Amino acid sequence: MRYLLRFSLAFALLTVVLALAGLVLPRSYRVERAVTVAAAPEAVYPLVGDLARWRDWSPSFARDPHMETRFSAATAGVGAWTEWSSARQGGGRAEVIAARAPEHLRYRMSFTGLPVVTEGAFDLVGTGGGHGVHVTWTSEARLGWSPLARWFGLLVRRAEGSDMERGLGALKARAEKNGER
Repeated sequence: MRYLLRFSLAFALLTVVLALAGLVLPRSYRVERAVTVAAAPEAVYPLVGDLARWRDWSPSFARDPHMETRFSAATAGVGAWTEWSSARQGGGRAEVIAARAPEHLRYRMSFTGLPVVTEGAFDLVGTGGGHGVHVTWTSEARLGWSPLARWFGLLVRRAEGSDMERGLGALKARAEKNGER
């Protein structure tokens, strides 16, 4: 009985410590990655500006090629959306909230069962002379006051950065393979 009481007290103390530590973690996060692609912005933008084309380069689709997706009638432009469901990765929804071809796309993404909504953007800047484009992908979220959400943000930031790097690498390969300069 004494061991059960000690175990319970230790568990309660650990829970309190983790909760208090969670309160000092940041209330938001931002992840940014970039790549230079040897293609014109007009050739790269359709790959990020059309949600149906994300399948061509997104790490999520590479992890689960059987992911079920649904799209709005228009898959590009403000208001376009996609919803997905995956046995491996769960489900969610992404919606385009701002678009200015061929230089900017902003989207909002939510995941089934998670209280955190992220906003992301792709910014495409020509490198001069039509020889390439610098693509910057950002993702950010407000985590609020919940210590659990703040711990989640701490863990997600690293995983999301790795996914963004893989995605940008695949985007670069796809755009350069298409040879559209």
